[in-house]
Amino acid sequence: MRLARRAILLGTVSILALGQALPAQAAVTIRGRCNFFDPARVSVQHGTRVVWRGACATHTVTAYGGNWSKDVTISQGQTTGKTFRQTGVFKFRCRIHSTLSDGVCTGMCGRVRVN
Repeated sequence: MRLARRAILLGTVSILALGQALPAQAAVTIRGRCNFFDPARVSVQHGTRVVWRGACATHTVTAYGGNWSKDVTISQGQTTGKTFRQTGVFKFRCRIHSTLSDGVCTGMCGRVRVN
């Protein structure tokens, strides 16, 4: 009888947990190194703030791909950020250290995947 009650309780708790939204993560930092983003790809929960920090030279954080807007220049020690509230894939690049041709980015490019 105790085993059956525990199984029912565990099942109920599991169902309740699945129905709740996952909490946002603490801020995630992407560093603009001399010619690459570190890390270039991150996956976060919706509601998470992503911060880009200049760690070397001058860079831009420029959105591409059409589903968001950002175009900010940062130098070493400066930051810019965005809190992602919608799911999807959000691509960004440095206009100074990358090229974009037919929607394909080469060079200093990255993406944020929001779950």
